[in-house]
Amino acid sequence: MTDPAEMIAWLDRRIASAMTWLDDHGHGSKKPRPENEIATKEYDIARFEEIKAAYLKALERRGQAA
Repeated sequence: MTDPAEMIAWLDRRIASAMTWLDDHGHGSKKPRPENEIATKEYDIARFEEIKAAYLKALERRGQAA
């Protein structure tokens, strides 16, 4: 199994990367990408954050069970 710290760092990088993409290509940029691409990135960010929260919760439960 992947080390929990490594997994959390990976998720944080994915979230940061998608947020940077939105900053560069989202609604507020000079040449925004099509709405469907922006919506996909926003969806990706939400799912990565959801996965991270569930992962942290599972780690907490596993730590309490030990």
